[in-house]
Amino acid sequence: MGIGPCPCKFRLGISGQDATATVTVTDPNGGETTFTGTINFSAVQCFTGGPNCNPAVNNFNVEFGDDSGMNTINFTQGRRGTITCVDNTIATLMDGTAQAAGNVLDGDFTVDFSYTINPITDIATIVITATGEDGTVFHTTFTAPISPQTFIGDCDETVGP
Repeated sequence: MGIGPCPCKFRLGISGQDATATVTVTDPNGGETTFTGTINFSAVQCFTGGPNCNPAVNNFNVEFGDDSGMNTINFTQGRRGTITCVDNTIATLMDGTAQAAGNVLDGDFTVDFSYTINPITDIATIVITATGEDGTVFHTTFTAPISPQTFIGDCDETVGP
């Protein structure tokens, strides 16, 4: 029997809803455009308040706006591919899907991300790479304080005394 859709669970966010980030968009021909601005990131996968996992909980979002206020990149309706969790401090999602919107990107994208918490500082390093059907690539790495609701953990298959 395989691991299934919920080998672990997480609820991820950044404190204050915005962090400073630099985003690189690479077009299919290799041309790069770099934007600096603010980003918000949230992801909830398989999360329940109890010990078990709920496969129906399946969402992540990325919202970016550059400092000029003229360029936006959003990934909505994010759905997982494969998730993993390590030591209650690292959550990853590979081969997820999301719909890009805003005035820089649009269309369907495959999304990978990692969210790594420094347990001493409660600062997360977040890496997001999204690849469009046409070969356009969105990439960012940024740090931000974790939200108070952030949780990364295992799923207990049985509940007992």
